[in-house]
Amino acid sequence: MLFAACDKIAPEDYTIGTGTSSNWENANSRRAFVEKYTGPRCSNCPRADETLTAAHHRFGDKLVIISINHHGTQGHPWPNNPDMRTEDGIAWADYLGISELPSAYLNRGTKMYTGSMNEIVADIEDIIAETPQAGIEVSATAEGNDIDITVDVELFGQIEGELTVTLALTEDSLAYKQSMPVGDPEDNYVHNHMLRDVITDTWGNDIPLTGTAGEHKIGHFNYTVNNGDIKIENCHIVALLSRKSDRSVLNCAECTIE
Repeated sequence: MLFAACDKIAPEDYTIGTGTSSNWENANSRRAFVEKYTGPRCSNCPRADETLTAAHHRFGDKLVIISINHHGTQGHPWPNNPDMRTEDGIAWADYLGISELPSAYLNRGTKMYTGSMNEIVADIEDIIAETPQAGIEVSATAEGNDIDITVDVELFGQIEGELTVTLALTEDSLAYKQSMPVGDPEDNYVHNHMLRDVITDTWGNDIPLTGTAGEHKIGHFNYTVNNGDIKIENCHIVALLSRKSDRSVLNCAECTIE
């Protein structure tokens, strides 16, 4: 897949190339994707952060998290604090019908998790134990504000329906004011996995696969970070392989930017 260097890549802006699986190292790696909806004025959200942070330490790179600031009242920034809401995050939240914070979805399934998120951990473990239908890997290198991203997709079994790849930029170590479960808001609460941009189309870009086991595609995309507040050294690239019909996530991957 050769992607054009623009904010959102349209179908006419990329082509598809066939890869070989000779360098495929994680063909049996099944990962879980959690998208968590939060907000700086949500006093219960830090409890969800505790649960998911512990899960991330436990499962390592088998768990990919994106934290999205909601556009409702609790997602509004405090005065003189950064606004972490994004257009793509708003579109995702509206599609899922998010109105309560904190809320999360696992692989964009049908179940919404709320509150402290305690029950999500067992479900994450179940997904990781599954045999994957497809694999996806991502790597990224940067020169200044320009990031070169490589995406590697392979089908391990027969898959019905069209598939998409979504690329997102997340950032760790963002310190700003956050309401807490007890006491006054914390002025320098550390936020991780925060959605900063969706590089592809909001819902991903098509990859023309026939659904046959063994198909393998490799894609390249050059992305320029135009937001001067983003620290690339604290960022990750997240790649989601999704079913186009219901936007469910078949597998995912995350990488630092070298």
